[in-house]
Amino acid sequence: MKKPLQELRVKRNLTQDQTAKILGIRKEYLSMLENGERNPSDSLKEKMAKLYECEIADIFLAINSTKRLKQKQT
Repeated sequence: MKKPLQELRVKRNLTQDQTAKILGIRKEYLSMLENGERNPSDSLKEKMAKLYECEIADIFLAINSTKRLKQKQT
């Protein structure tokens, strides 16, 4: 099952390398963000929202909702 950030990237037909370059971060850091291991800064959230053409809340509230749902299931 793809994670929300990964889904957004794939919908834009971008690789992790391409996305990392656009956002000005390392590919490894992008991977950590997509896996929920790190939280981006507010400025990075803004860049991501612009890149993925959506609102910051649309991205990060979806991630938080998914985490809460997983916690309830375990």
